[in-house]
Amino acid sequence: MNRKITGMRLFVTIVDRNMGNRVVKLFEEVGSHYHQIIYGKGTAPKEIYDYLGFGVIEKEVVLSLAPTDLVPFMIDVLRTELHFDQPGYGVACTCLLYTSPSTRDLSTSRM
Repeated sequence: MNRKITGMRLFVTIVDRNMGNRVVKLFEEVGSHYHQIIYGKGTAPKEIYDYLGFGVIEKEVVLSLAPTDLVPFMIDVLRTELHFDQPGYGVACTCLLYTSPSTRDLSTSRM
């Protein structure tokens, strides 16, 4: 393997129950291979759910790890395949996990 990583991101996706596996499959197709699905249930008032566009309060939270360079592809697949550009289909965000002033070559790193 000779892939340089310039940063890692935690990609958080919140979707209706039973949609998490579809998110994982789409992310796998663009190259992100580390995921965890957890169940969530909202407790906020109905007004907040309506404002955020949530219909069902039972959700799945998909936690994915991905190199920073894959994030635009992950966002694009959510828009095109799951209609995340429309209200009520889900929410996604990312958090930077790893950064370095230089790139790391995984083929020479030791675990």
